[in-house]
Amino acid sequence: MSYITRTGNLTEAPTLRTGESGPYTYARVAVSDRIRQEDGSYVDGPAVFYDVAVGGSQATNLVEAAERSGNIRITFSGRYRVTEYKGEQGTRIQHEVRADEVSVSLRGQSVAVERSARADERETDTY
Repeated sequence: MSYITRTGNLTEAPTLRTGESGPYTYARVAVSDRIRQEDGSYVDGPAVFYDVAVGGSQATNLVEAAERSGNIRITFSGRYRVTEYKGEQGTRIQHEVRADEVSVSLRGQSVAVERSARADERETDTY
């Protein structure tokens, strides 16, 4: 399995869920790379959609931030897997990430940060 770090926009506010290991969520993130043209100008490339699994306090914080601010821009890092499957519309590709880290991007938006208790900082997120 590969490791990936990307930055993109939430397509919708994720929903917080609770499992045996605690809170978790799945965030759908759209990422468009800038592509340089021969004349030196840039255009947006096609969007790639990632299904990002987030656990623990990061899941709770992500859901709260998205509920307050809408479809925010985030950066995520984690184990990356591509799955191909056949559907009614032909072959589809799913990009999945099990996030180790999720953060709000400061590009084009501002955030207010509130430090959590030390116990929260050391938790291991499982989902």
